[in-house]
Amino acid sequence: MFGHFQRRAKHAANRRLNTLHALADFVSRRRPVWMVSFAMDETNLSEGLRAACAATSMLLLGYLLHDPLFAWASIGAFWTCLADAAGSNRMRFASMVSFALLSTLCGGLTALVSGAGTLAATAAILLFATAGALARVWGSAASQVGILAATACVVMVDKPMHSLTEGLPFLAIYLSGCLFAVVLSLTVWRIHPFGPSRDALRAVYGRLADIALDSARLLRRDTADFGQWARHAATYRGQARAALETARKALAKVPNSRAGQRETYEYLVLALADTERLFAYLIAVTDACERGHHTLHEPRRAARLLSALAEVMLRIGRVVSEPNDKPVVEDRWTALAALQRRLQKLAGSLEAALGEPLALRLRAAGGLAFEPTPRREAGWLRAAADNLARASVTLKANASLQSIGLRHAARVGVAVTAGFMIVRALHLPFGYWATMAILLILQPSIAATWPRSIERAAGSIAGGLLAAAIGFAVHSPIAISLIVFPLVCATMALRPVSYSLFVLFLTPTFVLVADFATPGASELIFALARLGNNVLGCSIALLATFVLWPSREPIDFRMRLADAVQANFDYLVGALEHAGGEDIEVERLRRAAGLASNNAEEAFNRLRLEKLESSLADRAAVTALALLRRVAGTATRMRFAANQARADNALIEWIAAVSREIDAHLRGTPHDANYVALPRRHLSLAEADAVNQTAQLRRLLVKEPGGVGEGVAQAATT
Repeated sequence: MFGHFQRRAKHAANRRLNTLHALADFVSRRRPVWMVSFAMDETNLSEGLRAACAATSMLLLGYLLHDPLFAWASIGAFWTCLADAAGSNRMRFASMVSFALLSTLCGGLTALVSGAGTLAATAAILLFATAGALARVWGSAASQVGILAATACVVMVDKPMHSLTEGLPFLAIYLSGCLFAVVLSLTVWRIHPFGPSRDALRAVYGRLADIALDSARLLRRDTADFGQWARHAATYRGQARAALETARKALAKVPNSRAGQRETYEYLVLALADTERLFAYLIAVTDACERGHHTLHEPRRAARLLSALAEVMLRIGRVVSEPNDKPVVEDRWTALAALQRRLQKLAGSLEAALGEPLALRLRAAGGLAFEPTPRREAGWLRAAADNLARASVTLKANASLQSIGLRHAARVGVAVTAGFMIVRALHLPFGYWATMAILLILQPSIAATWPRSIERAAGSIAGGLLAAAIGFAVHSPIAISLIVFPLVCATMALRPVSYSLFVLFLTPTFVLVADFATPGASELIFALARLGNNVLGCSIALLATFVLWPSREPIDFRMRLADAVQANFDYLVGALEHAGGEDIEVERLRRAAGLASNNAEEAFNRLRLEKLESSLADRAAVTALALLRRVAGTATRMRFAANQARADNALIEWIAAVSREIDAHLRGTPHDANYVALPRRHLSLAEADAVNQTAQLRRLLVKEPGGVGEGVAQAATT
C-alpha cells in the first residue's frame, strides 16, 4: 500500500514538473521582444540560496550591531558570489579570493583618492575601468573578476576617504563580507566535482525535450510552412548543439582524481553519448515531420507521441542530474534503463505514426568514442607559474592598436570616465549606477552591446517599479533584511536564464540595501534615481559603441557560410555512403555540420544586429542557412532509416562535385565546373530530397547573372 502511494506521489510530482516546463516554454515563446535570452531550465537555485544567505547574513549582523556599514559587507558578499568562476574548488577559490582582494585594494585606493578631489577620482576611474575591461583578454573568468573589481571602484568613489585610518573600518567590514561568502561557498555550499556535469546534462535533455515539444506544436498546426520549420531548426537544434558542447566541456574539466571514480564518470559519459543519439534521432524525426507534414499517416498521434517523448526525456534529465547520495548508482542505472525502454517503445509507436522506418538506437557501439579526456591538474605553485606565463604571453600579444581586447579596454575606460564626469558635473544622486551600467553593458562588438543595453534598460524600468512597490510596504531594517533574501536568491538563480530577469531583481536588491545603509530615505527616490542613471549609462554605452573605435563583426560571414556548406555536404555524402548503419566517422561529421551551421547563423545574426536593417541579400542568406539545416536533417533521416541502402556512386559523386563548386564560389577560388543535372530516376524519397536541396543551394549560392547568389555575396561583405 505504501509503495502504491509512493508511486502516485512520484507521478504527481512529475506532472507538476512537466507543467512547470510547459509554462516556462509558454513564457519563453511569448516573452517581450526586449528579453533576448531566456532558458528557464538553467535556473540555479543552489547558487541563488548561497548568495542570499551570504548577503542577508551581513545585513542581519549589521542590524544586530546597529551598524549600517554592514550594507557594504552584504554588497561585497553578493559581488563575491557573482565572481565565482565555477569549475573545480581551486578555480572557485582563486576567482573569489582574487576578487575580494582586488576589489578591496582598488576600491579602497579609489575612495582614498576621491577624498583628494574630483580630478584624482577621475584618474582612478580611468585607470581601474580600463584595467578591468582589459582582463577580458585572459578569458571569461578573469573578465568576470576584472569587471566586478572595476564595479567596486566606481561604487566606492562615491564614499570618499580623507585618510587611511578613517577608511580602514569600512574596508575591513567590506572585506569581511567578501571572505564570508568565500568560506560559505567552499564549506557549507561546496559544489560537487560532478555537479556542473550533471547540471549540463540535465540542460541537454531539456533542450532535446524542447525540440520534441516544438515539433509536436508544429504538427498540430495545419498551416505550418517552410519558414516556421526553418525557425524551429535554427533555434532548437542550435540550442541543443550548444548545450551538448557545454556538457562536453564540463566533463572535460573533471579532474583526473575524480574521473578515477569510474562508476559515476562512466555513467555521465554514457548519458552524454545517449544525448547525441537522441539528438540525431530527433533531427531525423522532425525532418520526416516537415517533409510529410500533410501526408503523414497519423499526424495528431505523432504529435502526442512527441510530447510523451519530451516528458520521458525530462525525467531522464532529472535522474541523470541526481547526486550520488540520492539514489545509489545501481538504482539510477535501473531507473534509467526503465526510462530508456519507455523511450524505445514510444519511438516504435512514432515510427508507425510517421510511416517512416526510423529506429532509435541508444548506447551505440561508437558512443564511447566521444569520451572527454579528463583534465590533469598540476600542483598549486606549478599551476600559478603556468598561469602567469600564459598571462604574460597573452598580454604581449594584445599590446597593439589592432588588438580588439585593447581597443575595447580603451573604449570602456573612456566611456566610464565620461559618465563619471557627467554625473559629477550634474551632481546626480547615486551616479555610480550610471557608471556601473556602462561597465556591465559595453561589449567588444556593436552586435553584443545593442541587445544587452536594451535588456538592461527594460529590466531596470521593471525593477524600479518593483522596488517602489516594495518600498511602500517595507520600512524597518529587519524587514528590509528579510526581503533582500528572496530578491538576491532570484537575482542569482535567474542570472543564467535571462539578463533582463537578472537586472529586474537586481534593481530592488540594490535599492533596499542602499536604504539599509541610508535609513530614512525614500525607496521611491532610490528607484527613480537608479532608473534615470541606468538610462543615462545605457545611452553613453551605446554612443561609445558606435563612436569610440567601433569593433564590428570580425568574422567573414562568407567564409562561415562556406564552412557550413562544406561540413553539411560532407555529412550528407557520409550518410549516403553509410545509409541505415552506424559509423563513428559519420557521427563526427554530423557534429561538425551542426557546429558549422551554428557558427554561421551566429555570425549572420551579429551582422544583422550591426546593420539594424534587413535586405533581400539577408533573406537569401537566411534561406541558404535553412536549406543547410534541411540537408543535415535529410542525411540523418537516411542514417536512421532501417531500409535505406547505400546510395549509387553517381549520386554521391554528383553531390560531392556540386559541393566543391559552391565552396569554390564562396571562397573565391578558381574551379572548373561543368554542371549537369542528375537524372532523378530510381531514387528513394530521402535521396530525392537530398538532390532537390543540393540543386536549390546551388541556384541560391553559385553566382549567376541576376541570381540570388550575388545577394548572398553582398550580404557577406557589406
